[in-house]
Amino acid sequence: MPVTGEMELIHNLEMLDKTVEKKARKATRDGASVFEEELKDVTPIGKNDHSGMTPLKEHTKKGSLRASSGDYEMPVGYDKEKGWIAHFPNSGTSKQRPQHFVERAQESSKQKVLQRFIEDLRL
Repeated sequence: MPVTGEMELIHNLEMLDKTVEKKARKATRDGASVFEEELKDVTPIGKNDHSGMTPLKEHTKKGSLRASSGDYEMPVGYDKEKGWIAHFPNSGTSKQRPQHFVERAQESSKQKVLQRFIEDLRL
């Protein structure tokens, strides 16, 4: 086998690796967007919001893409301004039953996120 053939094979493998990495990053970003939309849909809007700010559903936020140890992840949640408040209606208090809307968003968006991953990785 000539050296140019081996070099061409190595080059093609490197290009394939870069393509797969690019697709994985796109799939992670798209999956985070799907989950963020689902979180917005299920976040409750309270009648007695004493914070004086906009509703909690308008404070959703996607973090930056992380690629630590080969795993891609993108945190999705609430911003610092009002995110600390989300804990109370989600987990409940002594005067309020837990609503578990974050967990419901995770469950209901799981299939949509996986479908988006499949679509992005096939292209």
